[in-house]
Amino acid sequence: MKTGKTINVSASDISLWHVAAKYLGDATQANRIMSLNNLNDTWIVTVTTLTLPSYDLSQGGGINM
Repeated sequence: MKTGKTINVSASDISLWHVAAKYLGDATQANRIMSLNNLNDTWIVTVTTLTLPSYDLSQGGGINM
């Protein structure tokens, strides 16, 4: 998975869904953020450094059907 920039997030960002919408323009990319950062949950409860994936339309929003 290609990576983009690294960001710091806090509990005020609520979840990876919000982060994906804000930084990637697509909330469904949250699953890719979770996978790239080896996380088990989309909720953000502390200050966390995340690596964002490069936005890739071929990934289909990261939703596995």
